[in-house]
Amino acid sequence: MASTTASARTIATVVQDPKVDLCIGITGSLTSSPRGAAAQWIVSAWTTGGNVPDAIVRLQASPASVTPQFSFGCGSNDGTASCDLGAMDAKSAQRQLQAQVNVPATSTVPSVTLTVIGSAAHLPTDPQANATVAITGPAVPAATTSPLPVGSLPSIPTATPTLTPGGNAAGLFPTINPSPSGSGSSSSSKAATRAVADTSALPEGSSVVGAQLVGLGALVVAFVLAITRMTIRRRPSMATGSPAQSGSTGIPSGTPDAQPGTPDQNKDSSAGSGASANPTPEP
Repeated sequence: MASTTASARTIATVVQDPKVDLCIGITGSLTSSPRGAAAQWIVSAWTTGGNVPDAIVRLQASPASVTPQFSFGCGSNDGTASCDLGAMDAKSAQRQLQAQVNVPATSTVPSVTLTVIGSAAHLPTDPQANATVAITGPAVPAATTSPLPVGSLPSIPTATPTLTPGGNAAGLFPTINPSPSGSGSSSSSKAATRAVADTSALPEGSSVVGAQLVGLGALVVAFVLAITRMTIRRRPSMATGSPAQSGSTGIPSGTPDAQPGTPDQNKDSSAGSGASANPTPEP
C-alpha cells in the first residue's frame, strides 16, 4: 500500500506603504534683476504619497560671494538660509516661500543661481531644485582711498616761515594830547578833600575780630535802648485812671446840677435872710 504524503506551503505577502516623496520647486520672480538690488525667487514645497512629519528646506547660492536668505513665509526663520516647515500633509496646498539674494552694486557677477534643498526623515535622497536670475547693469567701481603721508596735505604747498621787519605801529593808536589844566584840577581836588579825625588804615594782615566784636556790642546796646524806651512809654498810661472810676465819686446820676445865680440875686437873698434872722423891736 502506497501512501502519499502532501506538504503545504504558506505564502506571506508583505504589503509595503506607498512611497512618500518631498517635492521642491523654485522659480525666479523676474528673469533679471538690476545690480545693487535684491534678486528674488519663489520656493514651493509639497508632499506626495503621504505625510511628512518634519520637513526642512535650505538655500545655497552661486557664486559663493553672495548670501541667500528667506524673506517671507518662514516666520522666525526669515532672514536665514534655513526654514523649518514642520509637519506637511499630502492633502494640504503647496507651501510657498520667498527667498532673495542681495547683489552689491560693486559686484561684477553676471548671474546668480539659487539652489533649494529639502530634507526629511526616512527619505532616500534629499530633493533639490535651482533657478538662475541674470544680473544687469554696470558695476559701480568701489571708491579707493589712500592714506595721506604724515605732515603734508595734497595740493597745499608747504609754508616756509619768513621773518619780515616790523613797521611803525604809531598810526594804529589814537593820539592823546594832555591839556595844561590837568595840574590845576588835581590841586583843586586835593584842596577839596579834608582829613577825618581819629581815622587810620588797618595794618596789612591784621585781624578783624576786634572790629566785629565792637559792632556786635553796639548792636546789643541799641537793642537794650529800644526795649527801655518802649517800657517807659507804657508806664504813664497805666498810672492814669479810667473815666469810669473818676465819675463814680461825682454827683449821683439823675440829679440835675445846681445852676449858680447872678451876683444881685445872691445879695438879695443874703439880705433877706439877715433881716429875718435878727428882727429889731420897735419902741
